[in-house]
Amino acid sequence: MPSATRINIIPLHPTFVAEVQGIDWTKPVDQETFAEIKHAIDKYGVLIFRNTGLDDERHIAFSENFGELDDMMPHVIAGRKLRIPDPRMFDVSNLDLEGNVVNETSPERMAAALGNNHWHADLAFNSRRTGYSLLRGEIIPPKGLGGATEYLDARTAYEELPDDMKAEIQDLVANNSLWHNRKIAAPEFFKDLEPEDFPMSKHKIVVPHVQTGRTTLYLTTYCHHFDGMSFKESQELIDKLFLHLNQPKYRQLVEWENDGDLVLWDNTAVLHRGTGGAYLGKHARDMRRTSVYDMGPYRHGMNDPNKPFRQGMPMKKDKW
Repeated sequence: MPSATRINIIPLHPTFVAEVQGIDWTKPVDQETFAEIKHAIDKYGVLIFRNTGLDDERHIAFSENFGELDDMMPHVIAGRKLRIPDPRMFDVSNLDLEGNVVNETSPERMAAALGNNHWHADLAFNSRRTGYSLLRGEIIPPKGLGGATEYLDARTAYEELPDDMKAEIQDLVANNSLWHNRKIAAPEFFKDLEPEDFPMSKHKIVVPHVQTGRTTLYLTTYCHHFDGMSFKESQELIDKLFLHLNQPKYRQLVEWENDGDLVLWDNTAVLHRGTGGAYLGKHARDMRRTSVYDMGPYRHGMNDPNKPFRQGMPMKKDKW
C-alpha cells in the first residue's frame, strides 16, 4: 500500500466514491502518484478529479497507465461517423458531427442515449468487458440544468444480500445485449428491434474483485436473460435484484462542476447511469470517455477468448 503523501483523498460516501486533490495535471502523472491513484480506485471504486484542464491527448495518455484501451471502431463499422478524430476517445456527448446540440430532429440519437440512464457497466455487452472508465466533461451544461452521473456500489450491495439469494445467483450467467438495454429504455422507438437477432456476451453476475478480494454483483440492464432460464423468469429475478441494488444507501450522485472535471471508475466494482435534465435538446454536454479493457482473469467472462466480439449500434433504423 503506497503512503498517501502526494495526493489528498476526500471520501464522499460511507462505502465508496472519493474526490482526489493535489495532482498537477500540467505534466504527466509520475509513477508514485499513479500508485496512490491506483490504490484509491481499488478502494473507492469512483474517483473525482476537478478542473483537470486535460485535452484529449493527455486524457488518453493518463488512461493508458491503467492498461490497454478499447475504441469506437465497432460503431464506425456499423456506420457511425466520428466527431472526435481519435477512435480511442468515446464520444458520449449530445452533439452532432458539426457540434450542434442533438434534439428531436435526431430521434435515433435521442432514443439511443436513453439507455445510458439505466444502470450499467460500460461495454458489458462485449465479450471482453471494460475495467476502468475515465469520463471528462469537455463542456458541461449550465449549473442547475442537470447532467449529473449517479454511481452504485455493487460490491457492498452484493455483501449485504441475504445468504439464500447469494446461493441462488452464485453461478448465474448473464446474456448481455446492447440492444436489450436500448429497447427497455425506448420501447416504442425500438419496438421492431429483436435483441435475440444479435450476439450476446456471457458474463457471470457474481464475480470476484481481484484487486481487493471482495465480490461484485455484476448485474446490468444489458442482461437479457440468464443461461438456463426463460426471458420472463430472468426478468423477474433481475427486477428483484435491482430492488436491492437500487436502495439509496448504495448510490451516490456526482455533479459535474467545471469544464475539465474527470471521473474515473471501476466497472468491475460499481454501476453507473446518466440522469438527464433540462439541458437536453438545448445546451451542450460534451462528454468524452476512454475505456480501459479489464486486464484481470475474469475479463472474458464465459466467452471464448479466441473469438472476441464487440458491438456497435447503427444510427439508422434500416440497419437493424
